[in-house]
Amino acid sequence: MRIFSNLAISLDGKIATRSKKLVLLGTQEDHKEMQRLRKQADSILIGASTLRSFKKPNLVFGTKKQPINAILSSQLEGISPRWPFFQEPNLKRVLFVHPKTPVNRLKRFEKSSELIILRPPAPKRSAAIQIAQWFDSQGTKNLLIEGGGGVMWDFTQARLIQEYHVTLTPQLIGGALAPSLVDGAGFLPKHILKLKLKQYRVTQDEIFLIYVPAQNP
Repeated sequence: MRIFSNLAISLDGKIATRSKKLVLLGTQEDHKEMQRLRKQADSILIGASTLRSFKKPNLVFGTKKQPINAILSSQLEGISPRWPFFQEPNLKRVLFVHPKTPVNRLKRFEKSSELIILRPPAPKRSAAIQIAQWFDSQGTKNLLIEGGGGVMWDFTQARLIQEYHVTLTPQLIGGALAPSLVDGAGFLPKHILKLKLKQYRVTQDEIFLIYVPAQNP
């Protein structure tokens, strides 16, 4: 299964401001690139923080068949089944949640979404590994990760992402509390993931980059 990511970042590597509110960093050209990559995906995964900011489904325009929309959330806190994400017809939704998620909260989403209860994480059984295994068992060929930084860390730490698509935008956000391309605990020096530039193109003030791991983990 191919697992690839796509996010737009500011020059200082941020994907949103410290307010965590939705910020559309890219231009129309970046939006076209996003649609191009979504058309390649059988499934799209985002984190709960991204959903709370956007509240809408991740759709491919101009086609009836849509990729599975999946969310990784610890306990579905601050998420409403009344959001447009859960109202879009003919869209398969999958929610990956922690085993301690309250039952009454799960019941609010059982009509609109398939609920996957993850097992407690372990070194060889992280959330990212469990999610990848589930998608693979469902026959998914192309899984697209669209953020946020927490989900990116989960999959990066597990060395699961095979292509990093990054749009570098001419903006500075700043702030120690602003989410970045990859958040989480971060790597110690000897474990830093090294990448290799596979492709790039410059369109006006934006740079579209594709990186792949420099070597197999």
